[in-house]
Amino acid sequence: MTKINLPDERGFNQIFAPVGSTPLRARRRHDWFVAEARRTGAGRILELGCGSGDAAAHVAAATGAEVLAVDISEKFLDHARAAHSLPNLGFAKLDLLNDDLDRYGRFDLIFGNGILHHLVQHLNAVLVALHNLSNANGGLAFIEPNFLNPYCAFIFGTRVGRRFAKLEPDEMAFTPGELRRALPAAGWRDATVATRDFLLPGLPDAVARPILAIEPALEATALTRWLAQSHFISARA
Repeated sequence: MTKINLPDERGFNQIFAPVGSTPLRARRRHDWFVAEARRTGAGRILELGCGSGDAAAHVAAATGAEVLAVDISEKFLDHARAAHSLPNLGFAKLDLLNDDLDRYGRFDLIFGNGILHHLVQHLNAVLVALHNLSNANGGLAFIEPNFLNPYCAFIFGTRVGRRFAKLEPDEMAFTPGELRRALPAAGWRDATVATRDFLLPGLPDAVARPILAIEPALEATALTRWLAQSHFISARA
């Protein structure tokens, strides 16, 4: 179903090829980050795990805010710098667990797409570190996989699925309860975890169209909402 577009230096799958439903799915997510930036009135924004740089460029172009996009992979950063050039957009290498974070200052919004589930073993420390990087009342906006979704349960919860998806050893999807407990424990307030999005990456148009048609009803119904693919997470420092 999904194809690897850009693996990292170790060969793990990090970015899907832009085929089928993948570009639309990415654009919807980028638009949500823009909406969160506007909702929080963010003038200085950090993207964690920027990968190809597409989301950071979209947010920078749409908001005019200063956007710093960081990643641990030089390969991804080289790709991002070659693909995107805006006066209010910068890229830098950052290892969240080991580097000095103070050198980049504070931010009004910190966001990321599919990043926290790479850091499950250090989740509390990561959320505390992000809180410390935030200005007073700064926002947090992340999209993470829902372990209760059947596709995610296969990918993250079975040996065959993990090999198929080329996951890192410590990657793991979240249940909504795990996130709702972790955020306030790390000092975040007004946390919301909205589970939605039934559009898997890499679907052909013939499959994606009917999913898009019924998706609003699925997301509006408690009986089906919990099966959606992703958690849309927001909180305030």
